Amino acid sequence: MKKFKISTPCIISNLKDHKKLKDTLVSLIKDTKADFLEDKNEYFGDLIHKLDWKNSQDKSRKWVQFIQPHLQKYFNECANKLGYQTVNINNLWFQQYNKNGKHGWHIHGDNYTGVYYVKFSKKAARTELIDPFSQGKKIIINAKEGDIVIFPSYVIHRAAKQKDNSEKIIISFNFNFNFIEPYLFKKIDNLKGKHCD
Repeated sequence: MKKFKISTPCIISNLKDHKKLKDTLVSLIKDTKADFLEDKNEYFGDLIHKLDWKNSQDKSRKWVQFIQPHLQKYFNECANKLGYQTVNINNLWFQQYNKNGKHGWHIHGDNYTGVYYVKFSKKAARTELIDPFSQGKKIIINAKEGDIVIFPSYVIHRAAKQKDNSEKIIISFNFNFNFIEPYLFKKIDNLKGKHCD
C-alpha cells in the first residue's frame, strides 16, 4: 500500500461575542442533567465529570437553543470559505472536566468535528491530534477560551489530562458540509491536475 498526501483543512478562530455569551451559556450548561463517565483504559480511557452525550441529538435542551444559532452561523461561514454552501449539525454536546479529567484517543462520525472552548484557563489541558499521514506526529492545538477548532472527524484526537484545578467546559459537535459552491468548479477547471502514482 502506498500513501499519498492531500491537504485537508483544520480551522481555529474565536467565536464572535463569546464574552457576551459565556456566562449565560455556562449557567445553562450547569442546569442541564448530565452523566459522569469513567473508563480506566490506558489509551482510550476517560474521566469526564459531566457530559450530555446521550442527548446530543436533542435540540430542545436550553443551552443548545441558546448557542446553536451562533454556532450555525460560524459553521456556515467556515463552509463558504472551504467551498461548501451549508452545514448540518448532527450532534452537539458538552463535556466538563475537573482535575485529572481526560478524554482518551478517539474519532467521530460525520465529515467534521471539533471543540468550542467555553470555559478554558491558560493552564487547561489542550486538545491533541495525531497527524493522519505520518501517524508519528502529535499536534497540540494552542487554543484559548472562546476559540472553536474544527477538523476532519477521522483524525484521531484526545483531550489530555487536566493537571490543574481549573474547571474546563467544552462543547463538541459533529457536522456534515452540504452542497458544493459552484465557484469552486470554475476555479478548478482552469488548473492543471497533479498525478498520483
